[in-house]
Amino acid sequence: MRNYLKLGVSFLLVMLVVACSYSPSEKEVKDYENIPETINLNQLNTTKGILRLNKQEVTPNAEGIIAEIKLELPKFKKGIYYRPFSEKLAAGNRVEPLWFDDISELNNYKHQKPRMDSHVNLGAFMMLQQENGEYLALLPLTSNRIGNTFSVHNNNMYITMATYGTATENVSVPFVSYAQSKNPYEAARQVWELAMQMDEIKENINWREQKEYPEAYNYLGWCSWEHYKHKINEEIILKAAKDIKTSSIPFRWMLIDDGYLDHKQNALLSFGVDKKKFPNGWEPIMAQKDEKIKWFGIWRHFNGYFGGVSLNHHMPQLQDYLIERNPRGKRKFYMPKISEEAANAFYHEMTEHTKKSGFDIIKVDFQSDNFRNNTGASNAILGVHYNNTALEENTKSKGLMFLNCIAQQSFNVFNHRYSALIRGSVDYKTTKDRLDVTLVQNFANAFWLGHTHWLDQDMFFANFKETAQLMAVARAMSGGPIYLSDEPENIDDTVLKPLTYKDGRIVGTLAPAVPLPESLMQDPYADDKAFKVIAPLQNKTAAIMAVNLNQNDKEVTTQVSLKDYAFAGGMIQPYKGLWQTPKEGVLLYDYYNKTAQVLKDDYSFTLASRKERLLLLNPIKEGWAVIGRPDKYLSGATYELLNVDEQYVNIKMIEDGSLLLWTNGKIPTSENFEFTDLGNGLWQGNLINPVDSKEYIISKK
Repeated sequence: MRNYLKLGVSFLLVMLVVACSYSPSEKEVKDYENIPETINLNQLNTTKGILRLNKQEVTPNAEGIIAEIKLELPKFKKGIYYRPFSEKLAAGNRVEPLWFDDISELNNYKHQKPRMDSHVNLGAFMMLQQENGEYLALLPLTSNRIGNTFSVHNNNMYITMATYGTATENVSVPFVSYAQSKNPYEAARQVWELAMQMDEIKENINWREQKEYPEAYNYLGWCSWEHYKHKINEEIILKAAKDIKTSSIPFRWMLIDDGYLDHKQNALLSFGVDKKKFPNGWEPIMAQKDEKIKWFGIWRHFNGYFGGVSLNHHMPQLQDYLIERNPRGKRKFYMPKISEEAANAFYHEMTEHTKKSGFDIIKVDFQSDNFRNNTGASNAILGVHYNNTALEENTKSKGLMFLNCIAQQSFNVFNHRYSALIRGSVDYKTTKDRLDVTLVQNFANAFWLGHTHWLDQDMFFANFKETAQLMAVARAMSGGPIYLSDEPENIDDTVLKPLTYKDGRIVGTLAPAVPLPESLMQDPYADDKAFKVIAPLQNKTAAIMAVNLNQNDKEVTTQVSLKDYAFAGGMIQPYKGLWQTPKEGVLLYDYYNKTAQVLKDDYSFTLASRKERLLLLNPIKEGWAVIGRPDKYLSGATYELLNVDEQYVNIKMIEDGSLLLWTNGKIPTSENFEFTDLGNGLWQGNLINPVDSKEYIISKK
């Protein structure tokens, strides 16, 4: 394969050489003096490590590519490869997996529904299940000035090293981290851990649990986009706010999406409003804040607007920081110059206008377009770094609650040091194809992005009965934001009540839900298997959702096993390993069937097309298993287990309500609950004597 560095001599690496003192569990930073043409991964002598090019001058070709390095992969049984399924259009919301048995399948991939096109390059992550059953994770790395991604051609996998610019850079380049483990979640976590140890990267990214989760997103919200699209104005938003205030549904925030901006022919004039639509600016809208609608949010475009910043913009204070671009050769527009100063000026203007207008939440969209808008300039990757970093710093300093959107591309992801939220998929739609794609994207992307972000599954319609419950349960499992886009006046809250408490707080998870190992390595569209995801809850309860997304629309039979319980620990931070099976076992509670049983053999069930099942795995301790509030999807998160012994159990409810528990032959009694025997050891307690502390003792009669 061509090497675009004029080094004069090609370099072929046959094996990764490591010092003999390394043991298989140690890590290695393998440094290259020159860019190799080929790297053979068959002979890795460490289970984890970094591949890095030593500091030197690197010059991109006319396409902005420095080199393409062929990767010789080890033998494997199955692979999962993440790439944007759109080459240009909103690629940052379109990263999703392809499953393969051989690289030739990726090389020859043609568009198959429900996906949208055949693009396979700009790959962001890959995992191989090797013949010995272990998992090898591979993460291309992005530093301040150099972006690395996977590409596929000539029936081979390559690392594409690029700036997408013209300037020669004198830098060291960490370009891949790798990790091998029997546990797929640990392998994925370790490649991020290795990246965070590199000087060239560590200041730009952070663990999910080290970031501040925005307060508003702990509550139910509403967004204008799916219902109103661009057809919003002052009257429509004020009516929506009025309807939300009078609704019994506990919405706590509103997000005003695209359709308000001051622009001309899709090029930004200012960060203000279209005066024809919002003649009084934001003041009448912000006046609607109260105890019901506590926060307002606004949509922004990372590049100003779809056509960048207009050459006739109304922001003279920014003029010295803007530069003319025309990467597609069609229409000229302004972008921030590729400098730290220019990026700070531009995103200060965006966020300062947002804050002074009274907004609390900012959603910044179309981040993945930024490198394309600077393609052919000095260094497009450096431009992304400056711009994302400036946006991160400005939202943080102004106390804005920040949601990244169209930002899954690794060039952006590797510059999200503070922001905790990222959209996990393309926009929600009610069509079958879009339902399938968004579900798989959101949960499969959590497997690699969930180490640094919580994932946003987008708004949905509670009034679209065909899929409303599936959408609600999926969002509960995600641990991320939950918000609607129905016309606020008449929303059916049937599927919403199990999501939240009375004040709108979401009953959530301890970590993002991710596919179980068997679902991680199978194609949910074609393999005639259920797609199953798992999330950890409080009190060592595991939640599993199974859904049938097969394109043949046939029923599938699937099962949940005791061994699945351990994987609930896979995404918890700080990571403490997989969960141990409790000594007394695990109680399975089927939320839809309202039945419980001790999980010993597989629990099998059948799923019709596009139907789901929600199962809670509760630890048994001293002959008790507390399931929690039966009226909430994630019942195990509705209480805190304070103490338990053979005679009694002591809990604290997050919010008062009825209680479901199981006993091994005990008859429960309490001065606070009246218990009804539901059979098979299952008891429901109706609260008859609440106390302010919400602490209750249930004893053995």
